[in-house]
Amino acid sequence: MLRSAAAWFVILAAVCIVGPYLFGVRPRTRRQWTLVALTIALLAWLLPLMASLRSR
Repeated sequence: MLRSAAAWFVILAAVCIVGPYLFGVRPRTRRQWTLVALTIALLAWLLPLMASLRSR
């Protein structure tokens, strides 16, 4: 199973970018792309915090 926060980040970031295209609801406006970028930034911030909690 995937244990590295970096591996999870790559997978979840790919899902955030590719997922909307697969469902036919791709981001079209600048605001929608900004929200995708904010989601990826939130993942980058939260995943390392969760990895440190898991190791305890």
